[in-house]
Amino acid sequence: MNDHIWMLVTRKLANEASEEELAELDNAVKQNPHFHNSLKLLFDWWDEGEQQQEEDSKRQFNNLLKRINTTSTTR
Repeated sequence: MNDHIWMLVTRKLANEASEEELAELDNAVKQNPHFHNSLKLLFDWWDEGEQQQEEDSKRQFNNLLKRINTTSTTR
């Protein structure tokens, strides 16, 4: 893939891509089916990582609340 396509992919992953850039990326993928498989794996992996991070944050927040509640009840 050329540098411009990678720039579009990066902007998409960062949620900074404009509608025009997303359309351009979509067209590039349609013109090059090989890109589709590679980018699908990348986007799936990226989405999975974001979901895991959100779950970790919720778990850490709940643990913090438990510690706060335990501390406040023991005083």
